[in-house]
Amino acid sequence: MTLGSIARKSWRAAPAVIAPVLVVFATGCSAGCSASVSFGHVKTGGTYSGHGVSLTIPHGWSRLRELTLRSKTGTEIWSEGFAPQSGSDLVGITAYATNVAVTRRNSDRYAPKVTAAIENLAASSGGRLLSGPTPTVIDGMAGYRFETTLAEEGSATLESRMFLVWKGQTEYFINCQHRTRSSIGAEIERGCNTIKNSFKLD
Repeated sequence: MTLGSIARKSWRAAPAVIAPVLVVFATGCSAGCSASVSFGHVKTGGTYSGHGVSLTIPHGWSRLRELTLRSKTGTEIWSEGFAPQSGSDLVGITAYATNVAVTRRNSDRYAPKVTAAIENLAASSGGRLLSGPTPTVIDGMAGYRFETTLAEEGSATLESRMFLVWKGQTEYFINCQHRTRSSIGAEIERGCNTIKNSFKLD
């Protein structure tokens, strides 16, 4: 089973609520999945502005010039990735068009369906849901935080911290992932906080 079919299976579970993504970018692909990441000749760190959003790029990190997401579902609007080096340790951001608008007032109502989609997605990839949903607000947008494990190609395991927030019917999905016991795992977590805390709609 490819990652794309896994994601499609989970999407059918809650099509009106969430555009779930199994974000295993770069070299982290199962059989049948292709992806590529390369770094352009760009200044590391600084500020990213595009797609109607802005954020701080951690010092020493770069925007990924090429980011292929095969393990995705839903109506993708755009995707960006940031990392200190090539590989599957990175922070990815994807915007999706969804059929609902999650807010602070209705987030409790949608939480069970969103959680079921994330849990099924992680389980189908050979991982599991570790925690969540935790209520989350990013730049005034309400949503949820989840922590999961995901299976990478071979015997490696990815640890993923996911944030899903909504502005109207647009879902912003921030995924901070790194291999278990990765030498830059702590740096990915720090960079994740920098990107999440500075993420704003322009």
